[in-house]
Amino acid sequence: MPNDLSFLLAIFLALLQLSLAQYSLQDDFSGANFLNGFTFFTDADPTAGYVDYVDGTSSGLFSQSGGTVKLSVDSSNVASGRGRQSVRLTSKASYNHALIVIAVGHMPSNVCGVWPAFWTTGPNWPSSGEIDIIEGVSLQSTNKMTLHTDPGCTINGKDCQGNQGCSIDSGPYANNINSAGGATYALEWTSQGMNIWGWSGGGAPSDATGSNPDPSGWGTPTGSFPSGAGCNVDTFFKDQQIVFDTTFCGVWAGDQWAADPKCSGLAATCQEYVQNNPEAFADAYWSINSLKVYTNGDGSSSSGAVTGSTGSTGTTGTTGEEPPVPQPPGSSVGAASIVPVGTTTAANPPGNPTPTQQSRGGGRFDGGGGRGGSRGGRGGGPAQKTKRRIRVQGRHMKHLIIETSDRDDAQGQSVIMEAGVPALGEELVA
Repeated sequence: MPNDLSFLLAIFLALLQLSLAQYSLQDDFSGANFLNGFTFFTDADPTAGYVDYVDGTSSGLFSQSGGTVKLSVDSSNVASGRGRQSVRLTSKASYNHALIVIAVGHMPSNVCGVWPAFWTTGPNWPSSGEIDIIEGVSLQSTNKMTLHTDPGCTINGKDCQGNQGCSIDSGPYANNINSAGGATYALEWTSQGMNIWGWSGGGAPSDATGSNPDPSGWGTPTGSFPSGAGCNVDTFFKDQQIVFDTTFCGVWAGDQWAADPKCSGLAATCQEYVQNNPEAFADAYWSINSLKVYTNGDGSSSSGAVTGSTGSTGTTGTTGEEPPVPQPPGSSVGAASIVPVGTTTAANPPGNPTPTQQSRGGGRFDGGGGRGGSRGGRGGGPAQKTKRRIRVQGRHMKHLIIETSDRDDAQGQSVIMEAGVPALGEELVA
């Protein structure tokens, strides 16, 4: 038993030294995969906007070419009825803890009356929370990152409840993004809080949209919302779906119209301007180069199949097993355990449970989904030797297939990790 414990401890310490952030690609909504993972919302705007949300494929406001997705608004016709035509999309999958990374070549420009947003939301708003990653209105020059919750959540000294939420104004937005040729934004959500990074142009780290991004090397976040005594984020946020929308006027851009001398000088009301000036909104479009969701065992997703993602169904659901140990944002440290080789399979390794289906909510503040995950246990001790040489033989997701040897003894083991993966062929001495 002492030798077993020392063996485990040695492997754990080695993994701490060698680890990289263990995020792996869960869902890739880039290019042709986009509509496999999203649905169009066509009901009335819950934020009272002067907008008519339509099906993007039939209206021509959604297009995909050369791996780039474009979400447009009508810029040809005088608006009528519910308002100017636009699209709003909601992901079929919902997430509990994730790293969401989006690279855009263009977002809706600074135009009076426009209100674009890239955000996430859970069911029964605001009970399950909302995270605004990119959002602003009209001529705003800086991004506004905001959390919205039930009463009882205070972060950074600000009350996050309801429509007001708790905000951080920082990062590229609208014209600042477009003039730089685009931007990359990343949200990391763990039990320790939410971190958001925003980089203009080509300023994103090289691994930000790769196979295994490592937020611990990305420097100070553009905005940080730490969990703590004032707000346990796992209590206030769950089952988040990803949303894109571009609305007009409404309870933010419309309510601020009279106070903005530039916008109010164009028309008496926001609706009047948006209705009668279609050409002003020719640049009110999103151009999405990639959208990827990564997980590291600290949570899961549920619902919806996404062709081209890391699994055949692209999502995972509840298993009822022990959930993973939460790690702080950007952390590269996790748990490790030893199990005999052969207890995992490529089709269903620990940390990648069997997918389940979950229906999608309809309104802005609706959602759906479940939470789950699993972590491998320990079993099957190595040979009773005082010193072991460990060679990495292979890997699958967060699993290492290693060989241990002492003298003429060798025994295969599998290391289940939420820490880093050493290089193939690397030797560790325990």
